[in-house]
Amino acid sequence: MRNVSFIYTDLDNLSNQVPDLIQDKKFDEAEAVCRKLLRQYPEEIDGLHRYAELYEAQGKNWDAAEYYRKAVAFAEKAGGFGKESVQSFRQKAEKLALAEKG
Repeated sequence: MRNVSFIYTDLDNLSNQVPDLIQDKKFDEAEAVCRKLLRQYPEEIDGLHRYAELYEAQGKNWDAAEYYRKAVAFAEKAGGFGKESVQSFRQKAEKLALAEKG
C-alpha cells in the first residue's frame, strides 16, 4: 500500500508547477502538466482547476469557464470542498462565460 502523504506530496509538487509555468508564459509546458495531472490523479480536482487557470491566463475564456464548471461539478459530487471554493469556481465560470459573449 502506498504512503498517502507521498501521493499527496507528488500531487502537490506537480500541481504547483502550473502557476509558475503560467507566470513564465510557458503555456505548452503548463498544459503538459495539466494533462499529466488528469491522467495520474483523475480522482483529484487539481487537473481541472489548473486547466481552468491555464486557459484563463491565455485569454481562452470559453475553455476556462468550461473547466471551472467541471471543477464545480467535481467538487459537488466528491464532497469535502468548502462552499467558498465551489462558489469561487462557479463565479469565475460565469464571469468568463460573460466575457466571452461580451
